[in-house]
Amino acid sequence: MGLFGSSKNELKCKKCGTVLSDHDRLKKHEEKAHNKKKEKCRVCGTEFDTQEDLRKHKKNCK
Repeated sequence: MGLFGSSKNELKCKKCGTVLSDHDRLKKHEEKAHNKKKEKCRVCGTEFDTQEDLRKHKKNCK
């Protein structure tokens, strides 16, 4: 396979066909691109596209 050919490790989004290199990236893509529900900080009310972004925010939110 060439540099831009598909490999067995690539995963395809079932909703839009985007190809990603691993399961974690696929999960993040699906959350950001296809999840209409926002994750909301209970302390300040800021909304985030992913649980990971909310988790990072919570470390500094008081």
